[in-house]
Amino acid sequence: MGNKKIIVGVLIVIVIAIGVYPVIGQKFLKSRDPNSLTIYALAYNGKLNFDIEPIVNVFKAKYPNEKLNIVKFDSGSEFQKYNERILSDTLAGEGPDIIYCDTEFTNARAFQKSGLLEDLKPYIEKDTGFNKEDYDSKLLNSGIYKGKLTFIPVDYYVPAYITTKELLEKNNVKIDSNMTQNNFIKSVDDYSAKAKNTNGKTLFAAPIDVGQFIASSGFECIDYDNKKMYFDKPEFKNIMENYKKIYNSTPKHSNNSSGEEGIQGIKNGSTLFSTDEISTCGPDIFNSEAVIKGLTGQTQIINSFPTYDGGNKTIAIAGDLIGISKKTKNKKAAYNFIKIALSEKTQSGDKVYAPPINKKSQLDIKNQYLKNWVGKPDRETKVILKAPSKDFDNYYDKITNKVDEVKILDSDVDKLIENCMTSYFEGKVSYYSALKTLENKVKLYINE
Repeated sequence: MGNKKIIVGVLIVIVIAIGVYPVIGQKFLKSRDPNSLTIYALAYNGKLNFDIEPIVNVFKAKYPNEKLNIVKFDSGSEFQKYNERILSDTLAGEGPDIIYCDTEFTNARAFQKSGLLEDLKPYIEKDTGFNKEDYDSKLLNSGIYKGKLTFIPVDYYVPAYITTKELLEKNNVKIDSNMTQNNFIKSVDDYSAKAKNTNGKTLFAAPIDVGQFIASSGFECIDYDNKKMYFDKPEFKNIMENYKKIYNSTPKHSNNSSGEEGIQGIKNGSTLFSTDEISTCGPDIFNSEAVIKGLTGQTQIINSFPTYDGGNKTIAIAGDLIGISKKTKNKKAAYNFIKIALSEKTQSGDKVYAPPINKKSQLDIKNQYLKNWVGKPDRETKVILKAPSKDFDNYYDKITNKVDEVKILDSDVDKLIENCMTSYFEGKVSYYSALKTLENKVKLYINE
């Protein structure tokens, strides 16, 4: 996950792939080896990125006779190239055997629509060593497309906010975990109005992504199988009206954003909510409670964004996805690679996300915090860390064991919504004018 989305249209990507990388693509196509696997991977100064390195290490140790052809992309200078190439090369029938991508930066729908991904369902059904009980069925099967399991999430996240009991009381805001999205927004109307007048206050400390906001509501904008749109529904209008209030009382995207504005905003009283990914679904999710208490003396409240209908539901968003190219000649080895990626050992490592998809790993990561960090100072703030409260335990149990629905973002559609509706959010055009533009563009997109 990241603060900025790099959205590349499928047609543009294909043009880039043909115009810039033809020699490389043909090389991979000709050299596809039935005794080896090719993967594309981000690296930093030659060292594989934290997400792929443990998978590679375990695979090499367990299958020493299998050859891995790793194509490295520097995560600092070639991040965009990596996201373009993994999609464009695959669509051209070339590219890696293992598809490992982040839905925020690479369009998973384009992979699925291409028909170039292997169906993983038969592999799992025949594998007596794969324990499906170790995974939430909704997460495990979230990559099903036209009856085929094209992807499996390696990890996921739940859009969430952090505030404190004292902040809410001070600002006369009453919220609870069962609220509908409409009631949640109404509860902060007075605060939002003040924040809109730029009095040094913000509703959220950092921008809320419109695609994630829609996903967290549970509303489905598009039926991809039948190529239908539902932007004309009153639910979508309400969601956009709610987002407009957030948009106008929250800072806009900035190149200077650190991704950690929320905790500082709560500390100095300049914001009501933090959505810092590092604390709401990253490695600091367990110590955020102790850090807030240590910095402010206040009691943390953490909860997932309310769905449109309420009911304290958990809407999960798939993070990194893993799949197999149909062009792969060594499919058994490719499936073994995926099994390792989903295994307890691999997923229990030092990740920047929480929780992983493996249920045992979810507990392992929590236990690692309890064993290795409780009673010790936080790296950044030096606050002495404490065991999570019962309220936090209940929240973590909810987002790991009670997933109601899983969304796979469509980065291209999210970008179209952002581009078409921003003028409405800023009061420059009417809602229906912005909506018409959006519907026309999305109609072209889903009919490509």
